[in-house]
Amino acid sequence: MALSVAIIWGINMLTVKGAVSEIPPFMLTAIRFASVAILLIPFTRMPRGRMGRLAVISLTFGSLHFGVLFFALSMIDAGPVAIIVLLGVPFSSMLATYFFNDRLGWKRLSGMTLAFVGVTIMFWDPTMTDLQLPLLLVVFAAFMWAVANVMIKKLGDIDTFQLNGWMALFAAPQLLLLSLVFEPESFQAVRDASWMAWANLSFTVIMSSIVAYGFWYHLLKTQDVNAVVPWSLLAPVISVLGSFVVFNEAFSMLKIIGGIVVLCGVTVIMLRKPVQRKTQGMD
Repeated sequence: MALSVAIIWGINMLTVKGAVSEIPPFMLTAIRFASVAILLIPFTRMPRGRMGRLAVISLTFGSLHFGVLFFALSMIDAGPVAIIVLLGVPFSSMLATYFFNDRLGWKRLSGMTLAFVGVTIMFWDPTMTDLQLPLLLVVFAAFMWAVANVMIKKLGDIDTFQLNGWMALFAAPQLLLLSLVFEPESFQAVRDASWMAWANLSFTVIMSSIVAYGFWYHLLKTQDVNAVVPWSLLAPVISVLGSFVVFNEAFSMLKIIGGIVVLCGVTVIMLRKPVQRKTQGMD
């Protein structure tokens, strides 16, 4: 199951890249979340007492993570995006020190440093000189992913499909509004989209949003986290190799070095369990 999740997520970056070449990114993301809501909400209960917090999560996770990420992906190659978005892991560790009383430790701090150094190396690549804005947008999207993770953890125990379905219901109209404002030709693009674009979108909705996340949260609940999480590192590797094969994206020495450094840093963070500080008044 963990391997299948990594493969699905790795391929998903490629399918999104293919879809945004025909359907504008905000409209694509709106359709994705609307589809997820339609498929999941009929089979889940309304999370009473949590609707307000789910609406806020839909802003950070739906619009500010996925919307911004898809927008950046419409301007930049899939390979670098798959690597840079891994900054969500060190960002999550940083936020956990504040919100959940976690202590980083020198090994996890070293991993965070490596991850940021690796991204900096990728920014130095000459082919990235004119792509600083979309690169920074990917960094922002990674940070919003970390923020959303904190908010989801604070939400407490909630069914995965319930979370995804109702969050998607709130996210879809936000992204549709963004599309109407910034993508005036989006409806025409949807009408003109090829069957390949719709196939790519279907993969994102069904395989990534529903199947992969369903598998992933089941694994996190039933298996040791440190045995599960490292499998996710296969996803960007698959994305990078796939982007080379499918889109003929160019490799460079700085991209390769930077990507390896990021992967090493994220691996260190994932393999180190956070140590919680002792709170006052407790043994």
